[in-house]
Amino acid sequence: MNRILLFLFTLVLTAASGQKTLTIDSNGMELQKFYLNENVENLWIAGHHINWETGEMDDPLATKGIKTHCSSFVASVCKQKEIYILRPPKHKTGLLANAQFDWLFTEEAYQKGWRQIKDTIYERAQELANKGFVVTAVFKNPDAKKPGHIALVMPFEKSIDDLTNEGPTLIQAGQNNKNFISLKNGFKHHIIDWPSASKYIVFFYNEKSSLHH
Repeated sequence: MNRILLFLFTLVLTAASGQKTLTIDSNGMELQKFYLNENVENLWIAGHHINWETGEMDDPLATKGIKTHCSSFVASVCKQKEIYILRPPKHKTGLLANAQFDWLFTEEAYQKGWRQIKDTIYERAQELANKGFVVTAVFKNPDAKKPGHIALVMPFEKSIDDLTNEGPTLIQAGQNNKNFISLKNGFKHHIIDWPSASKYIVFFYNEKSSLHH
């Protein structure tokens, strides 16, 4: 009985301290491997015109379409995973993240398997990615002439405390292309007031994207 009480007390303490850690299952590990194979830290590089599907530089003399390529990277990954998200030729690469934000709320997106995460957002987003689902984090710039931002949640073991403090772990193209970057750092050029980030960054997962299904 004492051992049972001690075990229950430990569980209560763990929950109270927020030290629960979200682990990665085999499907999450496969997704992480897939993402790392994209070589995003060396492709989809800001300041260069790129092929949106491969991330390779294709026009060294270009002066337009060279800033950042977050939305092209996400579009490419989804295409490779046989998931549709708004992409060329239906929409040009310029200001695509803003358009993807709007599109994800449409009936078409719903029919394509996209579902918004509305509760315990950071924890749920990381949990779903860790189970092998494609999860997007996306921000629409209130200035329609300026770019928004979109990234993918990277499967990653993370404690509830870390999720609260910095959000899920992402893989992204942008001003800095990273295989592993926190939501807080990945969106810092767009969200200055971190405590309010969850009001402006929305998360969607594709229910058809995991090997669980």
